[in-house]
Amino acid sequence: MEAFRSLGKDKVRTFLSMLGIVIGVIAVIVAIAIGAGTTANVTARISSLGSNVIIVTPGFSGGFGGRAASVLTSVLQETDVQNIQNMAPDVGTVTPVLQKSFNILYQATNTVATVFGAYPDTFSILGLPIQYGRLITQQDEQNYANVAVIGNTIATTLFGNQNPVGQTIYVTNGNIKVALTIIGELQETGSKLTFNPDTMLMIPYTTASARLIQLNGGVSQIIASAKSANTALDAVSEINNILYMRLQNSNQYRVISQNQILSTVSQTTDVLTLLLASIAAISMIVGGIGIMNIMLVSVTERTKEIGVKMAMGATRRRILGEFLVESMFITIVAGAIGVGFSFLIAMIVTYLASGLGLMVIITWPSIALSFGVSVAIGLFFGLYPAYMASKKSPVEALRYE
Repeated sequence: MEAFRSLGKDKVRTFLSMLGIVIGVIAVIVAIAIGAGTTANVTARISSLGSNVIIVTPGFSGGFGGRAASVLTSVLQETDVQNIQNMAPDVGTVTPVLQKSFNILYQATNTVATVFGAYPDTFSILGLPIQYGRLITQQDEQNYANVAVIGNTIATTLFGNQNPVGQTIYVTNGNIKVALTIIGELQETGSKLTFNPDTMLMIPYTTASARLIQLNGGVSQIIASAKSANTALDAVSEINNILYMRLQNSNQYRVISQNQILSTVSQTTDVLTLLLASIAAISMIVGGIGIMNIMLVSVTERTKEIGVKMAMGATRRRILGEFLVESMFITIVAGAIGVGFSFLIAMIVTYLASGLGLMVIITWPSIALSFGVSVAIGLFFGLYPAYMASKKSPVEALRYE
């Protein structure tokens, strides 16, 4: 009780000594919460595809001796798609992809979009839901049909809130001008691995190959799906082996699976979260130094009081404990205040950043960690002032003015 009364004598000084710990606790909890929220957000986007999606992209050449690296655009071939379909038992479906940016024109409005030519299986592989109209069919593919399924963002740009189904748009690039009839509009999905369907115009692969993107048997990418989530790793290995047999160089292509991306994302966000939390923890250490300084001042101011207590029979251990309790009480209260304000700030950040898709997730381990560290700082930085108080000579303390 004496420790609490002494803290109440100078409320402003007590508050200022708490402030550094409060800010530190808030910073650590919010930093970890932002990291956890970012991880959850990215993981949810990637996981929306399912764990059996596999994407094969070209590798890079150059990049040494000051030269810029360039994508090997012609390394993947239609024959690779056939080989994967025939020789990879754990691969369910596979489709070649042709993609390139074009100007899209509708009446007096135009925009730039990625024209994405692929087999009809692509919609099920990537899990793309339709909002209006229908998807591309096998018959469209066989007939080289001039039809397209439009992404939500492009549809809004060109048609506003109108249903675009049945409208004719023009894909232009230099001398190329191809008329396409909109047969469907996708629901808004956001980015999916290396794709953003919202900004794509999806057409039959045969139409893209014959009229818009002619790579002489080459393909931009290959999309495949494993027969099940349990065989996804085996499917990746099989695709790797098939491509390596032809190219004899694993640097000329990249096989990307959802599990690999999730692992990379998790490692990256863990490092960033640790970095942010470490920076935030510095303010807690600064706050601890502030507490130590204030406690040393308090010891000096109460020297005569210490002498009186010792003269009346107080032991050095009692004096040590009293000052140590004061220091720890400051950090415990400051830690509790910091935890409370962390929830408030997390809600504010979530509200302000809702448009960016940022989530702030406060976890109990982060609360326990920051609160435990604040108590430990109170113990560590309060120990020296408490020791100095307990070592004072009763006679010298009573003479102090």
